[in-house]
Amino acid sequence: MTVVSLRLLRPQVSRARFGQAARFLLVGLSGVVVNQFLLVFLTASLGIHYLVSAVLATQGSTTWNFLGNERWAFAGRRFAGPVWARYIGYSAINNGSLILRIPLLWAFTELLHVGYAWSNLATLVVLFVGRYLVADGWIWRAKADPAAVAGEDGVVGGAGSSALVAVGPGLPAPYRYDIAGILFVTSETELPELAAFRTEALGQPDIRITIARVGSLPGRRIALSRDGDSVRYVEHLGALGANFRVTMGSPIEVEASPLLALSRHVLYTNVLEALLRFVLVSKGYVLLHSACIAKDGRAALLSAQTDTGKTSTVIRLVRDRGYQFLSDDMTIIDPRGVARHFPKPMTLSYHTMHSIRGDEIPARQRAALAVQSRIHSKSGRSFGKTLGTLNIPIMSVNSVVQIAVPPPKHHIDRLVECEMLSAATIEHVFLMERGDALRERVALDDALGQLIDNTDDAYGFPPFSSFAPQIRIGDDDYAALRRRESELLATALQGAEIWRLRVPGHEWAELLPSIIEAPRPVDEREPVAIPIVPDVPAQVSIELPIEVPLGDATT
Repeated sequence: MTVVSLRLLRPQVSRARFGQAARFLLVGLSGVVVNQFLLVFLTASLGIHYLVSAVLATQGSTTWNFLGNERWAFAGRRFAGPVWARYIGYSAINNGSLILRIPLLWAFTELLHVGYAWSNLATLVVLFVGRYLVADGWIWRAKADPAAVAGEDGVVGGAGSSALVAVGPGLPAPYRYDIAGILFVTSETELPELAAFRTEALGQPDIRITIARVGSLPGRRIALSRDGDSVRYVEHLGALGANFRVTMGSPIEVEASPLLALSRHVLYTNVLEALLRFVLVSKGYVLLHSACIAKDGRAALLSAQTDTGKTSTVIRLVRDRGYQFLSDDMTIIDPRGVARHFPKPMTLSYHTMHSIRGDEIPARQRAALAVQSRIHSKSGRSFGKTLGTLNIPIMSVNSVVQIAVPPPKHHIDRLVECEMLSAATIEHVFLMERGDALRERVALDDALGQLIDNTDDAYGFPPFSSFAPQIRIGDDDYAALRRRESELLATALQGAEIWRLRVPGHEWAELLPSIIEAPRPVDEREPVAIPIVPDVPAQVSIELPIEVPLGDATT
């Protein structure tokens, strides 16, 4: 099976591969000129609609690029098939990519109000990498070299080999993550959202991510299929799409297609985090969609629908009132009443930008954020969810958008000075809502459903709704895991004050301190020590032991 090499995802390519990539790039750039000329000519001179012109221009640039690649970029290879088969294959790739390009071209032109010529150029550029991966590994692949051996960097294949290969058997994955000492993830592609948990240590993974070819020929619809413990998701573009295969076992194996692996945010958010959620449940913890800050080591959970205002509230409380930070988007909940950190980088949405002072982000990055924050805003997510209801390759479209315009993600300690904790006792839970002003206490039973609903909302983007019910860990299916999740959460929060705060704007940072910092009645019950996460980073400030009332502890 042909899979992508880490040589293509890191700057460790052979001279021969670099030369082929450079020539492929030059041919591609000349094809962009041809495509742009045909697009503008057909639209401006002949009055053809720009979307139709894009389809017609693709036919001309496809033939031009094929001749350049055949006669120059990949010249010298002994090809595995006849020239006509290579042309049909290359034409299928370029015309298949129109399924991605046309929605992107329309979105850039109509929603972002970018001129159609510039929009066309942007869509051509962002698809270049994926086209090279497929062209090099499939269309113009060389005949197999039986002499190819594993090199010093652990990648199978000689310098002149064109086969795309993964890390060899028995060799450790280059990216390893120890998540709060609870579970271990290894990956052949970097996962920036888990950067805080990066480790060089070796361990038996609970989840292993590899890069592989998933799917084959293009199809008319998204295909979600199950074969025993293996679940496969394949979109319209076949092997060219953002596809994945998950095999439930020990460890759980996740195979990501090259396009999905290149869009690391989509791989993490749409596939891995859903698995993390239920693997943690199987280990007796909850991954709750919530921010978590602390005052004097006592934690407050902030739960809300996505894009309500958690991030801007956290930034203001940490910066202006000296609150301690545990998480912004997801928090690990220990059933003994302890919140454990999950410090993902913050996504700076449009309204969050107003909470950041000008000197906290360099001017160049701030200018880029003006575009990024709009695309990755609530309206952008809503548009994506709407597309997800249509018969289009939504994961592939999302992946290309994320590659073209990466989400604006920054770790909080790069934005403001802050004290970071690894764990703290949960004292308050806040259900944050927008609307007419309201402040009320909420019973635990009434809050549980909303906390779970807010967590589900974080996974609202396809394909969670169709993929998640297929998850099975050990003897527990999806329904059993969700029941267990609610039970664990109820146990963890039985000693916390739960409040609903509804505001018309984003006034939570002004309201929360009056509740969090108010003195609570003294509980005379005997406390019990709860150990915190091992290997606490140097910047963490926390005292041992964490004290939790005995009535809140479980065995």
